[in-house]
Amino acid sequence: MFKLSAMVKKQKDYIQKMRDHANNFINSLDKKEIETILLSGSVSRGDYCPGEKGGMIDLIVMKKEGSKIIAEEIFGQDEAPFIPYHCVRWNGEWFAILFTDFIDRNAFEKLNEPRKFSVMESKILYDPNEKYKNELEKIKEYVEKDLRNKLKETLGYLKYIIGKERRWEIREAYPHMHNNLNIAIELGICCLYYFNGKYAPADDRKLYYTYELEKLPKNYDELLIKLFEQKIGSKEDYERRKELFMEEFIGII
Repeated sequence: MFKLSAMVKKQKDYIQKMRDHANNFINSLDKKEIETILLSGSVSRGDYCPGEKGGMIDLIVMKKEGSKIIAEEIFGQDEAPFIPYHCVRWNGEWFAILFTDFIDRNAFEKLNEPRKFSVMESKILYDPNEKYKNELEKIKEYVEKDLRNKLKETLGYLKYIIGKERRWEIREAYPHMHNNLNIAIELGICCLYYFNGKYAPADDRKLYYTYELEKLPKNYDELLIKLFEQKIGSKEDYERRKELFMEEFIGII
């Protein structure tokens, strides 16, 4: 498997080309009503790989306070209205633009977790008054406290889920017990992010990015294989997986 770090190394020159393209796109815009522009998503991370169906460079574009301007006035018509971003093609490359009011600390608090992850991994491309750069310090203070709370709450909830196993054991509902453990493992993966001072990304990439976290269980690759292997009708296999999860996975947290 090509992990994130390997993809970043492999794609280094191509990513730089995409970042240069994003800067050129930004330079072409009328930015009188724009406060800040962030490079987000896979081009920001360094693992952009469009594949056969192509891909998009993600931008977060923040309006100036009080601005009533709409995306079409700056970027033109949305060329992919079925995608929940303002999408345009410029000089051969697609851009997916989150067009939003300025994201200050209060606005950041209201974002869902994948969006918070996206904002925190983004890079500043345009911020002439350093308004966002200064606000980012306040956001980071909030993030530190928020992640501590999320770690505590999520650990408590996953232990609650596993702790209800007796009611299912007396019914011999072993597939259900395995499923509850799977839910706990998913929550445990979120806890790894919080433990490492990060928000968890969207579900479709959550596991993949854990491999690059600094603080991980010992022999993480092998542990995951053992955890996800399951004999869904076996109580003994449930006990095996539960012990691995609680001692070797959650144990480091």
